[in-house]
Amino acid sequence: MPRRIIEDHQEDFFSGLENARKYAEEAEKSSKMRFRGFLKRLLESNVKGRYLEVGAGSGILATMIAENDRDLSITALDISSDMVSVAGEYIEKKGLQSQILPITGNIEDDEFIQFQDKFDFIYSTFSLHHWKNPKTVIRNLMHLLNDGGKVMIYDLKRVWWLYWIPIENGFFKSIRAAYQPDEIESILRETNVTQYKIETISPFFLQNITLWK
Repeated sequence: MPRRIIEDHQEDFFSGLENARKYAEEAEKSSKMRFRGFLKRLLESNVKGRYLEVGAGSGILATMIAENDRDLSITALDISSDMVSVAGEYIEKKGLQSQILPITGNIEDDEFIQFQDKFDFIYSTFSLHHWKNPKTVIRNLMHLLNDGGKVMIYDLKRVWWLYWIPIENGFFKSIRAAYQPDEIESILRETNVTQYKIETISPFFLQNITLWK
């Protein structure tokens, strides 16, 4: 299997309200297809209560989840203040301000984590391969999780038959930066997570990682 190539972080790509709004417009067009597999597994998990989305971006997925279950409350966390502003606009447009709270913060910041509440369900989609310190993130996610809760991390998987395609767009860069299941298991062992499931999803360049206490 080809080695992992860490992609450049995309803070500059998302900086500025106009860039964030353009990204949100494009993301909304593909949202049903992009999040279909994750939403299926979310429904199967049937976790109620307080949710935390890590890397919430423009708030599209949070609104899809909130619209499906009006009893949920979701904290939508993103590192980009511009994306959080756009998420706030989108959430208001959907009339979901009472369910979804967009906030700016860094899940890798231990000090930030100490001042956050606990959650029953924590999820993140297509962010794992961006994290600079995945072991720190995993530890922080488990710290924020209530007993009996679940963490679900949905991301790309590095596969050789896509890795070698000589295209430099965002998707193929992300494939090259994505983790293999054995690499994820190594991270989990080093963070003392013992209860987990790693599932490869058709068409085999997607994977879902579920952690629980």
